[in-house]
Amino acid sequence: MRITQHSKQRIIERDNGVSCVADAKKVAKLAYSSGKTIGEYQKYPDFFNYLQKKRTQTNECSIRIYRGNIYIWRGRNHTLVTAHPIPDRFQKYMEDIKHDQM
Repeated sequence: MRITQHSKQRIIERDNGVSCVADAKKVAKLAYSSGKTIGEYQKYPDFFNYLQKKRTQTNECSIRIYRGNIYIWRGRNHTLVTAHPIPDRFQKYMEDIKHDQM
């Protein structure tokens, strides 16, 4: 897995508690290995469709949801290209997912 400079900066900007590049790399690795996939949000059709559009817009990339952000990887070598915050209108689903895991 590779991490672009752009994605490191986005993680630092958008993930509370991440303040340096080393932490951003750790978060990226955790997002890839333990982040939720699009399929885990099928029971929330509007959020699922939003994620599908993100994936289609970025040429069938790999997406993981982790710590309130959407992480997007591309290519065979799985290069992390960016991290987007989950829009406020979908935050309620993040709470539902947390409760489902308990």
